[in-house]
Amino acid sequence: MRKVVFYFGGTVADFAIPGDRFDEFSRAMPWDRRHAANDLAKAREVHAAFVRRSRESADLQAGPNEILAACFVWNYFNTHPEDRQHIEGDVLVVDMHGDGTAVDYMSAAEANLVQEN
Repeated sequence: MRKVVFYFGGTVADFAIPGDRFDEFSRAMPWDRRHAANDLAKAREVHAAFVRRSRESADLQAGPNEILAACFVWNYFNTHPEDRQHIEGDVLVVDMHGDGTAVDYMSAAEANLVQEN
């Protein structure tokens, strides 16, 4: 199963992508839109909105929009033709302050996160 992890100003959300949902996304997404930076920003905002809502409701589950956004993010980096934009495997999105001013993307497998007590 593919996954996008979103760190948003101190809150972490995992967006697991079921294989059948990713397959549907792959068939439906036009190739010329797979690496559109403005669509990447839109996907990040969908995840940010989810995290804001989840702070008010601990049992909130990702819905179709969040899964679609995760499909886009995962596909964007895993199929990107430019080496500097390519990420292999699951993706970690870090919005350090939760306001979109300091955002970075990296391989979730290569990220070295430490949880403070």
